[in-house]
Amino acid sequence: MQAWHNRQGGGDMNRREFLGTTAVAAGGAASGFAGGMAHAGEARAGESETLDAPRRSRVWQIGGAGGFETLRLATRATPMPGRGEVLVEVHMSGLAARDQAIVRGWFLEDKPPTRIPLSEGVGTVVAVGEDVTHVAVGERVTCAHFARWISGPWDPVNYAVDVGNTVDGWLGERVILPASGVLRVPDGVDDRTAATVSGSGVTAWQALHEIARVRAGDTVLTLGTGGVSTWGLLLAKAAGARVVITSSSDEKLAQMRALGADVTVNYRRHRDWGERIHAETGGANIVLETVGRITLDRSMQACANNAMVVMIGTTPLPERLPEMPGLYVRNLGLRAISNGSRDMLAALLRAVAANGIEAVVGGVFGFEEVVAAFEYAAAAEHAGKVLIDHRR
Repeated sequence: MQAWHNRQGGGDMNRREFLGTTAVAAGGAASGFAGGMAHAGEARAGESETLDAPRRSRVWQIGGAGGFETLRLATRATPMPGRGEVLVEVHMSGLAARDQAIVRGWFLEDKPPTRIPLSEGVGTVVAVGEDVTHVAVGERVTCAHFARWISGPWDPVNYAVDVGNTVDGWLGERVILPASGVLRVPDGVDDRTAATVSGSGVTAWQALHEIARVRAGDTVLTLGTGGVSTWGLLLAKAAGARVVITSSSDEKLAQMRALGADVTVNYRRHRDWGERIHAETGGANIVLETVGRITLDRSMQACANNAMVVMIGTTPLPERLPEMPGLYVRNLGLRAISNGSRDMLAALLRAVAANGIEAVVGGVFGFEEVVAAFEYAAAAEHAGKVLIDHRR
């Protein structure tokens, strides 16, 4: 039995060790690398208990992807990172609407039952593979949702490495992540916030800053009080915009006003909420349209001339085109987006640290309470994000 040490930046050895077997090269001789990790020699006598501790890790897998009840907690050997990979000990992870769809089997193609879900999280690097130099052991990190989308325009090929969907995600004690998407989290950003930036946070960032080019004095309308909407509120206020937010709950609307929302509308009480928002504000310059099918017409009614409506989320697009006269008469832009690149995530992290932004969190569950967390998130009685605390 051999001990595998973590490499720190600069090639130093870290005290934390992992047990594994010596890799055998093609010629049959023992190789100094296994999965890209440097071989460190024999474990010392008396250290087996400490060394054995990280050998196995618990992970949640989607199972049959037939609903939340098919999620299963499994124990497996802790994997070693290969070339271009990072092993992370997870602190917290976040649930998104997309994660609910994946676990229910509603999102794109079928996935293996062993797939580890969740695309948002934060943790500490405990090992790195070959060619990983931009993060080091001991650093706190998150990972871009589309780990190979570094910069530039979107390309559907990025789905090939989609954390929590086409590759394993965050819902484990120790997980492998693609190093191409991994970024260090600034010291001023807490775990609760860092656990939500790579999904909801960067989606709102792209909508506001990359697509709509939000400016001070703009009016931003965001629908509902979920993760993207609350991030939209926080980022729009940081940019100096006026924010309008909708909900069917007066209690949630009061919470949003406490966070800085300028105008709140109960859409259940005011079925004409689009026209009402336009009359009260003069029209929104930017709309974060997080619903789609049943709200797009009214979102456009809420718009000012030359506004941008950004389509977000996994809900279906309308079965019919929206009311075209409104689209043309007001010269509206309509744009759908997919999350954000690693460069966008880096810009968001800098802005969060500089402005002291903290994510809105509506519930925190322990690692063994994952099924309850999914059920709570699906009920949508909360505002903001639902998190899993992996150390609880």
